[in-house]
Amino acid sequence: MSHTRKILYLAGFLFTLPVALMAYINSSFISSFVSEKLVGMIYTAGSATAIIGLILAPKIWRKLGGYKFLLSVTIIDALTIILFAFSKNAFSAAIFFVLGFTLNILIFSSLDELLKIYSQESAIGKTRGLYLSLCSMAWIIAQLLLGTFLGEYSFRTIYIISFLIMTVFLVVSFYCLRNIQDPKYDKKNTKIYLGEFLRSKNLFRAYGMNLLLQFFYSWMVIYTPIYLSFYLGFSWKEIGIIFAIMLLPFFLIPFPLGKYTDRIGERKILMWGFAIAGIATLSLFFIGMHEIWIWALSLFTTRIGAASVETAADSYFFKHIRPEQDEFIDVYRSALPISYIIGPLLASVVLYFVPAFNFIYLILGAFMLYGIYLSSRIRRGDI
Repeated sequence: MSHTRKILYLAGFLFTLPVALMAYINSSFISSFVSEKLVGMIYTAGSATAIIGLILAPKIWRKLGGYKFLLSVTIIDALTIILFAFSKNAFSAAIFFVLGFTLNILIFSSLDELLKIYSQESAIGKTRGLYLSLCSMAWIIAQLLLGTFLGEYSFRTIYIISFLIMTVFLVVSFYCLRNIQDPKYDKKNTKIYLGEFLRSKNLFRAYGMNLLLQFFYSWMVIYTPIYLSFYLGFSWKEIGIIFAIMLLPFFLIPFPLGKYTDRIGERKILMWGFAIAGIATLSLFFIGMHEIWIWALSLFTTRIGAASVETAADSYFFKHIRPEQDEFIDVYRSALPISYIIGPLLASVVLYFVPAFNFIYLILGAFMLYGIYLSSRIRRGDI
């Protein structure tokens, strides 16, 4: 394993930790300024801005280089966390959340591109699997810390801790990634590379599966904390325990599954992943009790499916691009902000018509089952 790749694994872990600390409290923190209905609209605004950022990022990346680009967006992101934490009104909270949401996506995309440069073509599944496992470990640690801190401290304290960890990530990136060599990037305008991406059946198929997975995450991240805390009466300490258990598959599954995809391909793994996630999500509709272990086990099962899909979909995508095609990574990662536009808008409509909040799990489960069909369209020659 190359030294640079080890540093990128560490960087991915350090960056994911503050993002994970903030992810499940952002909607609740924003709801202290605006109504629950407007929370989704603010996520939508952040997603729209992130898409613009991903479109502009390749041009800036090529001018600055990967190292300087990563440092620049990280510095701004760290400052944004502090400004968001000490927002005094709905307007400032919305502005800083939108900016931070955009910058987080750009940093994730940057780390993806740097890792792709230092990945061996024959072991992409293994490399991506280990990277995802380490990032997922950060999510698990974050939820345990979240449950502990929110029992004693405020949301603002969590954001301050996140800022400090982001500063550590910045220092590591500054000192350890300065020798990264950028490949000779393709110089194509947006219209050309978008056209190439959409015409490629493999890339478009990978994008569709990633979009469906990110849509699943958007509803889970925004609405499950609200449902557990406001409707079922779980404390944040209990929610922290539930989420830590829920996220274990993301640590346990990606590395061994990534090695497996390098040998047999991704088709069957994707089909099984969507099936497990879909059926487990449907089951959440029927759980209306305040029981930590029932919710922990049920959400854990949904993430077995999601972790399988994420590992296999990423492996499938990165096997079909070259290191110099950095703009394709930005297109692929745009699935996340697009899902946060579609997700809250659709949820607002759904919640208006359904008789109870938990009906969102029936609809979300049906969407995940559709992923079985998408996965089945992968041919043996595509993997």
